[in-house]
Amino acid sequence: MKYDAVVVGAGPIGGCAAGIISKKGFKVLILEEHSDIGRPVQCAGLVTPRVFEYVDTKKTVLNSVQGANIYSPEGHRLRIDGKKTKAVVIDRAGFDKKIVMDAVDSGSEILLGSKVIDVKRKNDIKIKFLKHGNVNEVKCSLLIGADGVSSVVAKRFNFPPPEEVISGFESEMVNIDIDKKFIEIFVGKRAAPGFFSWVIPSDETCRVGLCSTDKPFYYFRRMFKNIVSKEILKNAKPISYIAGAVPFGVADKTYDDNVMIAGDAASQVKPTSGGGIFTGLVSAKHCGNAAVKALEKNDFSSKTLSEYQKLWYNEIGDELKNGMRMRKIFKKLSDSDFEKIFSILDDEEILDLISKHGDIDYPSNLAKILVKKPKMLKLIGPLVKALF
Repeated sequence: MKYDAVVVGAGPIGGCAAGIISKKGFKVLILEEHSDIGRPVQCAGLVTPRVFEYVDTKKTVLNSVQGANIYSPEGHRLRIDGKKTKAVVIDRAGFDKKIVMDAVDSGSEILLGSKVIDVKRKNDIKIKFLKHGNVNEVKCSLLIGADGVSSVVAKRFNFPPPEEVISGFESEMVNIDIDKKFIEIFVGKRAAPGFFSWVIPSDETCRVGLCSTDKPFYYFRRMFKNIVSKEILKNAKPISYIAGAVPFGVADKTYDDNVMIAGDAASQVKPTSGGGIFTGLVSAKHCGNAAVKALEKNDFSSKTLSEYQKLWYNEIGDELKNGMRMRKIFKKLSDSDFEKIFSILDDEEILDLISKHGDIDYPSNLAKILVKKPKMLKLIGPLVKALF
């Protein structure tokens, strides 16, 4: 069977792109290797309300947060209070399902339990996939890979791999008594080397997890013994577990003849927080619009699809690049450096600046303000010079 476009991956990115294309009357197929949309869950599910500018998913919100308690390796706490909703915790599986089903309502078709095993390009695209043990084949004019960090589409067409991939582990837990308006974050090499650990309050549960450059499950277990986090988790009981990987980098090419990639498949993830929903939806919007233009022109050349690269990069490319710069600095910090930074930041004027300008989607705006502070510049300056 021939489709105008085939989207591999029924996550929020693939669903958003498919919906944009099918709303214009084009024939779209979504292929998803899992048997249920949104599962297994592989995301902490913390987003800013900006995502609702792209998808109609407000009903999946479970909790609203206004700030964070951030702990140094020795337990020095910084309380960041935005005084109003700064982020929301979503039902991630429900979030994905709503977006994909909206695409289906717009005319997209979907095949669950359909794992892509081969892709060939000759004039158009031929896709072989395995479903119920049988090999099936479809054709399309345009292929969109929204199939995550281990993207089959990205590998098949030799798109640039991520600059870095880190692993994460998280558990949904009950019996955690914290202020549900604040996230708990722990930094340092004893907490989560190369990244951070967290406790995110949902509705009746909390999401406890971390990402790390080394042995995430080992450091997850250490959260319950660590002198900083163990008091918060002393009565915690797990009800589910998830694991996943997060790609970082700024892909210099996300298109080719007849093909585009988006979301985690294109490393469109914030290097400072590991969040990829907002950046992925920004890219999905441009990917969907570029697909519509190509289909209307019946031109699927690399030259035509290059417009997608320009559009998403113009909107979030610089932020992702700045995020990678900040990540390189972050990875160089010792626990002693963290203690010094916390001492500098524990200042009423600076905390007010963080509360006012802090934005998990655009963290570089705050970084540019803070780095101008003389004490911070003195501490971070040598690292910046060494790296750049």
